[in-house]
Amino acid sequence: MRIVVATDGSRGSSAALSFAARLAKRDQGTELIVLSVEHNSRPLRTDPPLDEPERDQESGRGKSPARRILEGAARELNQKGAEARFCVIPARGRDGVPEAISREADRVKADLVVVGSEGRDTLSEWVLGGTALRLIYVARRPVTVVRPPRRRKER
Repeated sequence: MRIVVATDGSRGSSAALSFAARLAKRDQGTELIVLSVEHNSRPLRTDPPLDEPERDQESGRGKSPARRILEGAARELNQKGAEARFCVIPARGRDGVPEAISREADRVKADLVVVGSEGRDTLSEWVLGGTALRLIYVARRPVTVVRPPRRRKER
């Protein structure tokens, strides 16, 4: 089985990573692919490895936000004892994040796409739909949406 997990570093993404790690640990043959989307970038697979410093070729600055997100995901999965491949994928032109995730899932022939969702907090998300909702509509692969546990109210 091949599982693609999209992460943006949110609580919802963390819940999605945990869910996918549990699935992967049940079947030793499962391949876990964790991706983060960056606008107007070129694809970046796990070369160089996430633990090596990367420099932005054009600006000479440090790591991109998407790469930092993947490093956090790698630490989280390492704590759970799960192995994965990591990649930054581009959202090009008119494509949004859901379309980029769907395109990558098709490219790697994913059996399942896992994303997190924290729910709709704003009116625009109710009208337009969030990333997870849009992904459900555009993906040609099965999509599982994972919600993080509810936060406890402080007294």
